Amino acid sequence: GTTQQHTADVDDQNKESILKLRKTKGFTLIELMIVIAIIAIIAAIAIPNLIEARKHGNEAAAIGALKTVASSQSLFREGDKEGDGNLDYGTLDELATQSLIDTILGTGTKQGYLFGGTYSSVTSEFLWFAVANPAMPGTTGDRYFASNNEGVTYYTTSATVGLNSTSCIVPTTMSPIGK
Repeated sequence: GTTQQHTADVDDQNKESILKLRKTKGFTLIELMIVIAIIAIIAAIAIPNLIEARKHGNEAAAIGALKTVASSQSLFREGDKEGDGNLDYGTLDELATQSLIDTILGTGTKQGYLFGGTYSSVTSEFLWFAVANPAMPGTTGDRYFASNNEGVTYYTTSATVGLNSTSCIVPTTMSPIGK
């Protein structure tokens, strides 16, 4: 009798241990739903901030690219990089061909912005104009940029800036960066 009683007690203890393990192992549905809700709230807060940070990064890259174009235009002109004896400015493609700007910028698309750049059709020896417009306004950037032979980068938030290849004058609706 005592052996059977001892075996029955051990079996009952084992069953209780197994039941306790089952009860404490894993998470309940409510606990999982709470965790998912917390993650969703954090994502709802973080994602807009990440999108804004990306837009600001794209805009900073566009400003930097226009500064690179300005420096490259001076090097292109003063070094007569096309070798035609005429000290004139170049297009983005010509600047890229001479390795004065990277080939990605030379294609006119870089980091969420569309670039354009050319010399004046009236006086290519003295004037050039370049623009950077967001590829998807409001998504890849909020500001539109322009620069010319003066070397100052301007911006606006109102509308796409067209490539002025005649007078190369920056529209009066634009403000210099930093003001």
